[in-house]
Amino acid sequence: METPLRQPPSGVLPNFANPPYMGRPVLITAGICLPLVVLFSAVRVFAKARILKKWTLDDIVYCISCPVGIAMIAFELAIVCSGANAHHAWDIKELDVSKATIMNLLVFSIALGPVLWLLKLTLFCSILTAFGSVRWLKNCAYMGIVVTGLFFSMYTIVVTSACGPRPGTDKQSYIDGVNRKQCSASDGANAIVSILTSIVNFSSDLYLLVIPLPAIYRLSLAPKQKIGVWIIMLSGSLICLCSMLGIVYRVKAWQSTDLTGTQIPIYVLFMLELALSLMIPCMPSVATVYRHLTRLDINDTTTIGTPNKELLSTLSSPQSVSRATWRKTHLSIEEMPYRQASKKYRQNPRHDARMKALPCTPLPLGMHSAPQTPTSFRSMRLPIMFTTNSKDAQQSPV
Repeated sequence: METPLRQPPSGVLPNFANPPYMGRPVLITAGICLPLVVLFSAVRVFAKARILKKWTLDDIVYCISCPVGIAMIAFELAIVCSGANAHHAWDIKELDVSKATIMNLLVFSIALGPVLWLLKLTLFCSILTAFGSVRWLKNCAYMGIVVTGLFFSMYTIVVTSACGPRPGTDKQSYIDGVNRKQCSASDGANAIVSILTSIVNFSSDLYLLVIPLPAIYRLSLAPKQKIGVWIIMLSGSLICLCSMLGIVYRVKAWQSTDLTGTQIPIYVLFMLELALSLMIPCMPSVATVYRHLTRLDINDTTTIGTPNKELLSTLSSPQSVSRATWRKTHLSIEEMPYRQASKKYRQNPRHDARMKALPCTPLPLGMHSAPQTPTSFRSMRLPIMFTTNSKDAQQSPV
């Protein structure tokens, strides 16, 4: 007699001939989330490398977590496409279950803890970069990183010890490891730690959503910037919703004997949480790229209304100097033309505290003549120049 991988509930008969396929929601979710994650990540890399030209700690952490998250989504696709993991456990023959099928389930459960902690680390580092000057917020972020790291590490250790293959590494050893009471029973160590980890995951997401609120409330932002902030907060709320639903479906999974079929909703919710966690840190970079492409690049060679053609055509249009370079070149106090000292100051020269920020005069202190307007090429680079009559310049007091 053919034995199913798990016994069906009462009133349900195994369907070995044509079992229903349950992996379609995972395929649809991955088809939506994977392109969005790649697109947002590309925008962030472009903003940091081409526009801002500055990398911080959260960028380094994101460069680690993003490939890991994409690999995790691809691994979920491999799990549901392998065949046995996308059906009910009672519709699968125990003899038809391969060693790779059990290994995929075990590797996903073991890798779940480190991946969740890496996602939380990415979000905490984003908060540190944005509000690092607020001491209490920085301490809260450090505490969240440590606490979540401890809980997710505990989950990985428990799953490895409870569900590992016993006693060897062949197919039957993997099946015996999964069938152990500590691994598959609803009151086993794996079930208790799994539900506890889901609760910690939801609590950490809620914690990440709440701790920046006092600092955000004190910011004076423009209406468009407020819209961007609220979009980020709404995305954080969706992460909390996914993790809360993950608790519900995980509890239902441990109350059922379906080892494979009950994992499909958990895969979908985890994929949504992973995608949102990787997209939220990229949203400020999206705003940066949008401003770079839409705002005018005003400099000394362009006129009002000239668009920024740096990205549209690099061959047909001349490259203009950036706004930052223009400010450094033209708004320095050394570029200002010299002006004659006022008559009142020449009659009664005295120290004034308001003159502290001005640079020292390049002329000797013993000279009684006022500084003349220089005629060097460097001083003639302002777009608007003060024109003087040549006769007035010759008749200036000596």
